[in-house]
Amino acid sequence: MKKHLIYIIGIATSLFTACENISEDERLLDVEGVTAQRVVLLEDYTGQACVNCPEAHKEATALHEEYHDNLIVVAMHAGPQAIPAPAGLKQPEGDIYADNFGVKTYPNGLVNRRGGLKDYPSWGAAVYEELQRESQLNLSVSSFLTDGKLVVTVNLLALKDVAGKLQLWITEDSIVGPQISLAGANLQYVHNHVFRGSVNGTWGDEIALVLGEQTVKEYKGLAMDAAWKPENLSIVAFVYNNEGVVQAAQCKVVVNE
Repeated sequence: MKKHLIYIIGIATSLFTACENISEDERLLDVEGVTAQRVVLLEDYTGQACVNCPEAHKEATALHEEYHDNLIVVAMHAGPQAIPAPAGLKQPEGDIYADNFGVKTYPNGLVNRRGGLKDYPSWGAAVYEELQRESQLNLSVSSFLTDGKLVVTVNLLALKDVAGKLQLWITEDSIVGPQISLAGANLQYVHNHVFRGSVNGTWGDEIALVLGEQTVKEYKGLAMDAAWKPENLSIVAFVYNNEGVVQAAQCKVVVNE
């Protein structure tokens, strides 16, 4: 059986490298007048045996269709109503995150990790509110798969002094599998935005940038899980601190093989 990403990370940390490719004299830029497109992260805590969770999935989908690239949705399968991998979609980190944020009932959600947990009918108002905030960071991410290994590159430009952690997640769309709903069991349910694992650990890497500082970080050597379909994978990148998510970005994984 292929090992899942969380275990690969644990025993193959040496395969990862993080580097800053910008020279010292280019690292500080004049950012006066520069603005960043605000992108909001919605963490949907869910489970395949949760009868009300499909309603939350519908709300997340509707919001994504409304805000497009300004909203990133991650379906985090966790708790007693989620089915552990490989039979189901719950990864070990799902319960870690749920316990940390105090998730007791499902479905539930976090919008930019501000204002605490929110039931899905209140997600729309929270997303709108977060989109009005000025971003402190210009963040972009790119990724490609070659020879069965994943490479992720993150670009950051500080529009204000920023301190926190950079987190990188892998998600997958179009996973067909069982889901319980109020209407009964659907064995051909299509699961989207599903959390598959972390690129750089459960809580990410420490990061601190001053106004105008630019940096590039690259992560290499991540082995793929045999159950994943590369064409359906995305990378979610976000910087967060004790106040919430500072900025987020997402990209599709480009397959070079």
